[in-house]
Order: sequence, then C-alpha cells, then structure tokens
Amino acid sequence: MGGPLHVRLATTTALAALLTLAPTIAVAERARSPEDATVFIRLVGSVHVEYEDANGKQVADVDGVEVGSGSGFFISPDGYVLTNDHVVKKTDTVRISKGLERATYTLNVATIEVCFRPETVRAHAMTSACLPASVTAADPAVDLAVLYVSGPPFPYIALGDSDAITTGLSVDALGFPFGRDVEVGKLGTVRDIVPNVSISTGTISAFRDTEAGERRFLQITNSVNPGNSGGPILDRDGFAVGVLQSRLENATGIGFAIAINAAKDFLESRSLDQSLPVRRLRLGAVQTFEDKGMAMRLPEGLTDTSPFPSHIESDARSAPIALRIDRVLSTWSARQIEETLTGSRTFESLALRAREDRGATSAVDTLLLGSAINAGAQPGRETRMEYAVLDLEAEKLVARYVAPAEWISFNESVLHESLSSLQGRRFAAGDVAAERIAWSASPGSATESGLLVPQGWVPQGGQPLSCTGVPRPGTVVAVSPPNDAGLVLRAAAWPAGDVAPGTAASACSSRRGALGDGSYTVATSWLGVSYLVEGVFVPVGPRVMQLEVLSTEQRSAGARALLAAWVKKASE
Repeated sequence: MGGPLHVRLATTTALAALLTLAPTIAVAERARSPEDATVFIRLVGSVHVEYEDANGKQVADVDGVEVGSGSGFFISPDGYVLTNDHVVKKTDTVRISKGLERATYTLNVATIEVCFRPETVRAHAMTSACLPASVTAADPAVDLAVLYVSGPPFPYIALGDSDAITTGLSVDALGFPFGRDVEVGKLGTVRDIVPNVSISTGTISAFRDTEAGERRFLQITNSVNPGNSGGPILDRDGFAVGVLQSRLENATGIGFAIAINAAKDFLESRSLDQSLPVRRLRLGAVQTFEDKGMAMRLPEGLTDTSPFPSHIESDARSAPIALRIDRVLSTWSARQIEETLTGSRTFESLALRAREDRGATSAVDTLLLGSAINAGAQPGRETRMEYAVLDLEAEKLVARYVAPAEWISFNESVLHESLSSLQGRRFAAGDVAAERIAWSASPGSATESGLLVPQGWVPQGGQPLSCTGVPRPGTVVAVSPPNDAGLVLRAAAWPAGDVAPGTAASACSSRRGALGDGSYTVATSWLGVSYLVEGVFVPVGPRVMQLEVLSTEQRSAGARALLAAWVKKASE
C-alpha cells in the first residue's frame, strides 16, 4: 500500500537501530493453537553504510547481522509460509539527511529463517527453533510472498473467506511486534532469542475495495506495530481472513490487512493453491431440476445423483462438500424447521448446534439462511453445515452443505451465494382415482415377484414398515405420483414360507386395517403433519407380499381405496 500516510510494518528494531546517524514438527494437522503456526521471520545479511558530514566521508560494512524481521504463518503442512513481500525483500536502501549529515544504508539479505515460539518447539520435539527458508513466490504489487521450509509436516492455520465476513466481526492479530526487543526479561545472544507470539484483539471496522469493486483490504482496530507485518488476522473460529500489512501513520486503531481471498488469488496465480489442504469452489450457472421443482446455482463440478423426486444429493466422490436438499410437507414455520434441522437428527445423523456468532438471517421473506457445527467435536476436526430453508407454505425445501469445517470456511461466500439462489415450486398434489390406474411391473423388480405399481409413478426412497420378527425382504419398491409429496405406495416380497400374514401384521401394529387379519394401521406425525400408514400382508402364489400406502391424514380415504385396488390387482 503506497502513500505517505501508510506505514508498512515489517522491519523492526534491528533495522531501526541502524537508521541512526551514527556510523556503527509433528503430525500434519491444522494447528490446535494458531500460535503454533505463526512464525517469526528473521532476515540475516550485511549492511553497507556510507556516512558523510563536514569532515568527509566514511564507509563501513557489517556482515552476519539481523537486518530485519517480521511475521508469517504456515498455510499448509507441506512447509509453505505466507507473509508480506516487504518482509522478505532481498535488498533495501535507506537515505537519511540532517543538515550537513547524510547517511546511506544498503541492506542485503543473505539468508531467511523461520523461527517457532519456544512452546511450539517443545510440543513438536523440534531440534531447532529456527529453520532456513527460501522465497518460493513474491509479488510487490500485492505485497505478498510465500516461503518454503523443508521438513514437513507442520501445523498450519486454515484459511477462511474474507468475502463472507462483515464489519464488526471480532478478529485477532497475531505476530511479533518489535521483534526480539519485546523479550525484556531474557538474556542471551540475538540468535538464541525467539520472541513469543503477541495477540491483539479488535474488530473489522471497514472494507477497502479496489477500483474494480473487489474487497482488497480489511480495516481493523487491532493494535499493530512494526514487526506485525505478515501475521494472520483470525476470526473467532481460528481461520485466517487477512494478512496484516500496514497501519495508518499517526493514528490509533487503524490498521490494514490484505483480504485472504486476495491471497488465494495470488496463490492460484503461482499454482501454489495445490499445496493447500482444501480447494476453492466457484459457482456455475443455475441448474434447473424440472422434475423435482427446484433450481439452484451449484458449485462447478457438483451435480444431482439422487433418483428420487423429493430429494437432491451430490455425488460424494466429487468433493468433500456434500449437498442435500429435501422437499418436506410441514405446517411449521421455516424457523421451526431450522430448529429441527440443527437441534435433532431428523435430517442429518450428526448432533449439530446453531452457530451463535453467525445466526440465521433471511435473504428474502421466504428464505432462511444459517450455519451450524457439530457439538463436542475434537478441535480441528469439526463438521459444519450451511443451510437454507425455503418456505413454500405447505411444503418446505431444506437445503444444506455439509463438510469438514475447513472446507466450509474456505468457501463460505460461495456456498452462501449458492444457498441464496435456491428456488422451488410447490408440488400440485391431487386425489388419485384408483379405477383409472394402469398397473405395470415395478422398475428394477422381476415381473414374477408380483410387485405391480401404477404406471408412470416415480421411484421414492424407503420401503414398507419394518416389523419386529419379520425377516428382511428380498425385494422392495416405493413409488409416488409425479409432483406429489403426500402419497407413497411401498411394497416388499418374501417366499411364502418365510412370513405368516396375520403374525406379521400384529408385529407391525396392534390396530387392524380394513382388509382383514393380515392388515394393519399406524398413525404418525412428522414436522407437524399427521400421516396414516395402512398396509396388508397378502399371499400371492409362491410369495407373501407386504403392500402399504402412506398418505397424509386428509387423503387417507382415497389412499385406502387405492390399497384395496392394489391388493386386488396383485392377487389376479
């Protein structure tokens, strides 16, 4: 960042002392503590001094001195450290004049070292606190550089998403202000002293964009000083959202950090994004799922693999981030559905809790957005969920991305934009006239099994009720009318000797249905909607079939007539 009012913060007291006018690791994992992955960068080299006054000119050369220091942090276990370009600048010339006195200091960096705090050295049984580093990539225009340190794996700080954060967010600035000079309680050589990490708390007060409207800098209130440059700016979850770069001269509480998404662009331009533990997602065009009555912008590479009309699910092999969308009937509000999604295992097998610092927000009146994380997870191994609930009155669409927290945080703005684009229409459910149905063999089942289903109906997930003591069926099928979430026919079949109809029906329910001793009825409710399950075990040739209809309570009379017609057709 240029301009006379901005002070870059890389070089600390070692250089400040020269500017007088006198002529003299462990298993590869995300760091449990971000301090373990924040490093002190030490530049060692030579200083050439030319001093001139009324008495003439003097020249001096000093080798093997610490000519500067700054901060950085590991971004991958493979040994890559992110910092500022001005922290690791190879040469620098400073000219100072005062009256007739003039001095020129030329600094040449010979070696760069990355040093760990003492606690990290002990915790990871390192043989040395400082390791040699080389510059892998640098760009003065964006003021970013990447160092490489041999000897991985290293604990690293995972990257967040600077496009997903808002002003007022609490952040921590980590680094080494004033370098070794802060270690006032220690005696030792310069080479031996590695300062502890300093942590400054603050908030994001503003964003500073480029002329193209891209978020380039985060303005922060944290206390920052020379030596902090290159250190991470962390959100409350410990993800890096910025790289500290400068402060406003002669001002308090006005510092600037390079937005972490700008750093991602820099890494991608050098093909260093491949070294990161996660990958960046980008949104594709809107995908319309006409048969499912849904549309949404999905990240590139994600597609729907579910055959069921009320469900969308991405291919688990395409990315660690899973997308699932369910269409459900419910009289509840979107907020009540959200509480069920995050407070129970109705939709996901994980025990989740809503993230209080990122509470649910409404993008529009009918769309509820939110975030949750699994409770009690081991630090660094959390699972996160970003979700949306679209209110279609009697129906709701429940969409969510579920993945390791590291993947979600890295791509949060993309996932949020994707969920915000969710669209849907209600299914047009109506009464089904049993006498007008044409029956055919169910898709994927053998004709001789006798599992006939209404022609043109679409497959659904699930199977008939599992009843105590009844063996697992060899064949199952479930279908529903197109664009109808309130009616499902489900069937199963066994060899005749495996199941006794009356006994099996009693195992399913103590309530008998309208079709004799082999029938049963079960009333239940889900998400505020009452359902009725009516079924029957019926012998058909060498088979016993379980035929069952699930419907909302309001449609139970038509469903019962449909079940009777189904039994009659199957028995012919």
